[in-house]
Amino acid sequence: MHETLYEKGPFGFFAFSDNGLLILLNETAAQELKYTREQLHGSDVEKIFTLPTRIFYQTHFFPLIKMHGNAEEIFISLRCSDGEQLPVLLNARRIQWEENTVTCCAFIVVRNRKKFEDELVAARKTAEKALNENIELLNVKNELQQHASELDRQVQQVNRQNEELQQFSHVITHSLKEPLRKLMMFSSMLEGRSDDVNLSRLLRSAHQLSAVVASLQQYVWLNEKRNDFSQVDLNVIVAGAEKQLKEESGEAILNLKYGNLESVHGDADQLQLMMFHILANSIKFKKHETAGVTITTVIIKQNKFRNIENKYQYEDYVKIEITDDGIGFENVYNKQIFELFQKLHNNDGQGLGLALCKRIAENHEGFIEAESEKGMYTRIIIWLPLKK
Repeated sequence: MHETLYEKGPFGFFAFSDNGLLILLNETAAQELKYTREQLHGSDVEKIFTLPTRIFYQTHFFPLIKMHGNAEEIFISLRCSDGEQLPVLLNARRIQWEENTVTCCAFIVVRNRKKFEDELVAARKTAEKALNENIELLNVKNELQQHASELDRQVQQVNRQNEELQQFSHVITHSLKEPLRKLMMFSSMLEGRSDDVNLSRLLRSAHQLSAVVASLQQYVWLNEKRNDFSQVDLNVIVAGAEKQLKEESGEAILNLKYGNLESVHGDADQLQLMMFHILANSIKFKKHETAGVTITTVIIKQNKFRNIENKYQYEDYVKIEITDDGIGFENVYNKQIFELFQKLHNNDGQGLGLALCKRIAENHEGFIEAESEKGMYTRIIIWLPLKK
C-alpha cells in the first residue's frame, strides 16, 4: 500500500546519480512526462530538462545541491516526450543510497503558475501605466489651472479696461453734450449781433463737434446695446433708410434700384442704421445731381473662420452688394475707410459712418468689404450669416 501511494501520489519523484543518470522514477512522474519508466531509466537526467533548465542545472542547481545538500521551491520547466514544457515546483535533497550519493527530486506541477505570473505582471504594468497617466493627468490639470488663473487675470484686466472705456465713452458722448449745446446757443445769439468772421468759424466748428459727439453716441450705443435679433426683411430696411434720407435732405437726390432682397436674422434698428450711412455716403460723394445706387443680394457659401489659418467651415451667408455711380476712391484704401475718423475726401463728414457699419456687421457675426475705382463707382459688400 505504501508503495502504491508513492507510485501514484499527487507528486512526481525522480532520482539521479552524481554522473547524471536517472536511477529511479515513480509512475506519476513518468505519466506527467509522457514516458514509460523503462524509456527513462538509465537515461541522462538532462533528457527531461528544457534548454533553459539544462543551463540552470549546470550552472546553479547541481553546484548548489552539492554544496548545501538540498534546495527548496525551485521553479523550472521539464521537457515531456512530445516537446511540451511542464512547469514544476521542485524540492531536492542529496542522500546516501546503497553506498552511493544520489539526488532525490520531488515536484508538483504548477501549470497555472505561469498564467498567474503573467496576470500579475500585466496587472502591475496596468497599475504602473495608470499611475503614470494619473501623474500626467495631474500635470495637465496643474497646467490647466495655471492657464485658468492667467486667463482669469487677463479677463479681469479686460473687464477693467472695458469699464474704463465705457466711462470714457460716456464722458465724451454725454458730459460734452450740454457744454456744446450752450456753446452753440450763445454763439448763435452773438452771430446775429456781429459780422465777425471768427464768430462764424466758431459756430461752424461747434456744429462739427456736435456732429462728432452725435456719431460717437451711435458708436457707443452699438457697443452697449443688446442685440435684438429677429427675421428681418431687407426690402423693408432699405425702404426705411431711403425714407429717412429723403426726410432729412428734403429733395429727391437718390435714384435707388432694388427688389426681392433676401431676409436675414438680425437687429432691425442696427441694420437700418447701417443702410442709412451707406446710402448717405453715396449721396455725399455723388458724381451727378442724383446718386444712382443698386442693391442686390445672393446667398453664397463662405468660410466662417477669417482669422485662423487653415481652418475651414463653410456656411450660408447673405451677400449684400450696394453699388453707386459716385466719384469713387483709390482701391488701396479699401480697408482704411472702415477705420474711425478716416476721411479720404475733404467734406463735412466725421469719418465715422463706415466705422459704424463695420461694427454693425461684426455684431451680426458678419463682415464688410469695399471695392472702388476712382471716378467710376464704389461697391460696399456686406456678408451676414444666413440663420433662419
